[in-house]
Amino acid sequence: MSESCALIPSDILQLVSADALWRAEVNPVASALVSLCFDDFEIVTSPYQKPGYAQAGVIMAPWPNRLEDGRWQMGAREFVAPINDVEGNNANHGLVLGRTFDVVEHTASNLCLETNLFDAAAYPFDIALTVNFQLQNTGLEITISTRNHDDVSAPIAFGLHPYFVAEPNSQLELNARTWIQKNERNLPTHAEQIEESVAKAGLNLVGQLQVDDCFTDLIDEDGFSVTRLTRPAAGFTVEIQQSKELSYLMLYTLQEETNQKRLLIAIEPQTAPVNAFKNLDQVKLLAAGEIFEATCKINLRNHR
Repeated sequence: MSESCALIPSDILQLVSADALWRAEVNPVASALVSLCFDDFEIVTSPYQKPGYAQAGVIMAPWPNRLEDGRWQMGAREFVAPINDVEGNNANHGLVLGRTFDVVEHTASNLCLETNLFDAAAYPFDIALTVNFQLQNTGLEITISTRNHDDVSAPIAFGLHPYFVAEPNSQLELNARTWIQKNERNLPTHAEQIEESVAKAGLNLVGQLQVDDCFTDLIDEDGFSVTRLTRPAAGFTVEIQQSKELSYLMLYTLQEETNQKRLLIAIEPQTAPVNAFKNLDQVKLLAAGEIFEATCKINLRNHR
């Protein structure tokens, strides 16, 4: 593995494709994809400064992104989650950020991790969360699956938070029709046509893009919506494909303090929008015994 792709901690789990061109690193804490490389090129990375603060690569569940005041209701019952977005007074990215997943299977090219989402105060439901990473010669496929082992229905939403490396002249192709406007706490207020957003439909120059925004009404391409990130110097385009269950997309740009030349953009497929647990009408209600899963694929187009 090239030095630029390697992470030091010993608990990082390694994957390699059969042709040895693709390599990935997964942290069992939050089932986080912290590195993905093709040949000597970084595709997904972890920010140099405060990678935990940036929540690099984590799985977000049972809700993605922010939950206002860390509180939500289901019928007459109220639930309270820890506040980890102190500035906005929100519970951010669910309940598994500091949780170590169990390793169900680990081979050279496949990794299956699992945890239970139960939390007595914030989410008292017996919901198993399974994340499977399969590294093929064509790229990485991530399948997130939830199964309700409880005898009552439970709301569920999830997403991914990988950071992608961009170049100064990289362009992001965004295939969405709707942008969700937000307030000063980064909580949604209303939906607008994407033309009103900083990030436009079609191509956007990443170096001029400053976003922390949610998009929906994603354009379908054979059952998947596709976000593309050009890498001109590398000679390829990265494709992030999300299945129809992942019907929302967050974009977040981060400028590293320690490397001003490296551009990072979090491209985050989600099953629900920001603050979805506040009213639950945009969240999957998982019946007893039911399974809800979604797939995200990361691959390349036009590589040399």
